[in-house]
Amino acid sequence: MRKIYLDTNVILEHAMQRSNYRQVVELFHLAESGAIECYTSAATFFTLAFFLRKDKNSKQIFKIYLSFIKTLTTRDEDLHAAVNSSFTDIEDGFQYYSALGKCDAFITFNKKDFIRHQNKRLPCLTPSEFLNDLI
Repeated sequence: MRKIYLDTNVILEHAMQRSNYRQVVELFHLAESGAIECYTSAATFFTLAFFLRKDKNSKQIFKIYLSFIKTLTTRDEDLHAAVNSSFTDIEDGFQYYSALGKCDAFITFNKKDFIRHQNKRLPCLTPSEFLNDLI
């Protein structure tokens, strides 16, 4: 089973029903059916809580996401690796190094910030690229 890491922007795209919402829906259907495993960081859920703070249904939304998205533990060495990397956006580095060695793909809508940092062990893909790779 493929393990994928969801960047914060992927979950926000779905939660806020932005322009790429449909791509994320397909990913989430696969996760809910057990065809793939989805992971993210606890920090992603903190960010999501900020964006959903005025939504009366936010707890229900979190219950749904938490039913098929697991959180990865970020180790000290992940943080050090990110700080010592060439990531200009340190939060991107924290996310990427948290997923490295634990997931098969890093799913993001912001590939340009990850392209020069990715390695063969953790390729960065958009949701549609990942879905096309499954076919």
